Amino acid sequence: MPSQKNIQLLGELKQKVDKSTAMFFVDYAGLTHRQLEEARRELKEADSEIAIIKNTLMSLALKEKKVDTKEKLQGPHATLFSYGDPIKTAKVLASFIKKYGLPKIKFGFFENAIIDETIITKLSTLPSREVILAKLLGTLNAPISNFVYGLNANIVKLAMILKEIDKSKN
Repeated sequence: MPSQKNIQLLGELKQKVDKSTAMFFVDYAGLTHRQLEEARRELKEADSEIAIIKNTLMSLALKEKKVDTKEKLQGPHATLFSYGDPIKTAKVLASFIKKYGLPKIKFGFFENAIIDETIITKLSTLPSREVILAKLLGTLNAPISNFVYGLNANIVKLAMILKEIDKSKN
């Protein structure tokens, strides 16, 4: 029979899972307390958090999302919950790995699918959401801008020709 504490923890964990846009599972073995606190601060700035949760509780929380992670959730791990832009969280994780060589990425959960370490690493190399949106907006505006510049160029040429004609008459 589950204890009241575990029932409460499971409820809180389900809220975190529902609220998160992505989750990354890492092996935190070898990290010092100071390094974990540094990771917490950096992740908080990226609208994320790191939590060390029992495997059985995490499996129960992920059941509602119809994700079977029993085979993958073996041994100690920490979960990085991304509440905003998952790319920012992946970048913080990648920079932390580059700095300390730890934690080791196990797998992740992104857009209702389980992803592996290579995809998480690729996510960390992508530009942020704002940069991607700016590039998309620029691409969408390019044809209209080129059309306006083309129309304007003819008017400028006509004005220059008229100015030269005026100069030659004087």
